[in-house]
Amino acid sequence: MAVTVKDLLGLDIMKNFKVIAGGGGLTKTITATEILDFEFVQEGYRTRTFDGNSLVLSSLLFAKDRPELIFEAIKKLVCLNVHAFAYKPVFFSELPREALEYAEKMNFPILEFGDDEFFEEIIFSIRGLIEKDKALGFIEPLLQEMLDREFTKEEADAARDRINPLLRPVVVALCVKVKDMDECQVMQVIRRSKPDERLRGKTFVGKLKDQFIILLSHDEMNPARYRAIFDDLLVAYGLSGNDLTIGISQPRNIDDRFELNIREAYWSEKVAEIENENVKHYKNLGIYKLIVTHINSKGTEEYMREYLAPIFEEEDKDGDLLQTAIEYVLAKGDTIKAAERLFLS
Repeated sequence: MAVTVKDLLGLDIMKNFKVIAGGGGLTKTITATEILDFEFVQEGYRTRTFDGNSLVLSSLLFAKDRPELIFEAIKKLVCLNVHAFAYKPVFFSELPREALEYAEKMNFPILEFGDDEFFEEIIFSIRGLIEKDKALGFIEPLLQEMLDREFTKEEADAARDRINPLLRPVVVALCVKVKDMDECQVMQVIRRSKPDERLRGKTFVGKLKDQFIILLSHDEMNPARYRAIFDDLLVAYGLSGNDLTIGISQPRNIDDRFELNIREAYWSEKVAEIENENVKHYKNLGIYKLIVTHINSKGTEEYMREYLAPIFEEEDKDGDLLQTAIEYVLAKGDTIKAAERLFLS
């Protein structure tokens, strides 16, 4: 996912900015931030044009004594594929009507600074958000690949270094699903988070569809310490108090089959959902371990299709076999409990 103008308004530094025109363009992407103050004072002052997909910041100094230049500047920025413009109301408290009308017509967002924000702080905040978005963009496919296949030792080491080379020797992975939180909301939580340096050196938080993949690390296996780190992480990411479903991997040395942590946590969370539990440890998965170990096997897929074919055929005829099979699984093979779940006892 790319950073949009709307995403920028969620940054602390820009939370008081006002959209005064071009609200229809808030979904435009932003990949850079630039400054406009003198470029339009005289022809040929600037040796290059603005980059596309950018947010341009300005105090409007260039139009201090010539307000008509504002409209011309807005038109030129639109032509240069700039995606948004934000001005500090120092020299102008209001923009010319024709400039605002043109921006509205072109869905070109014009933002007014909310307070005395500094250009440098805005630029650094936006750059940090864009860099975090890029990192999420290549991390999620990597996490998915860890679920799909086994890694070699070299691949696992490379994946660990890309995710967080500062992790401590013993790692536990968690897959966390927040009730009623969709994929976009997960992305926003990660983008806006500001964990302190202490947490960044011990943890990793990534996105896999609508779930958080979390790594907790420590110098030794200490359940109490992992719990404390996790609680701190929930606070840092604003997730405390939410209804969570959590899958937890076995603790493992970071040099030992790193991708298994991700896989164990992911499938533990899935089983927690199936069994309607809040927390599920991989060590307690029971027979599910046999299933998830071969979940991506072509042979397993063919066998399951053949084995379940009668149930699905019956389901197409409004039969009850599929529901019976589901309740039997949820009852962990106990026929009496399955009957009770089906109200047959």
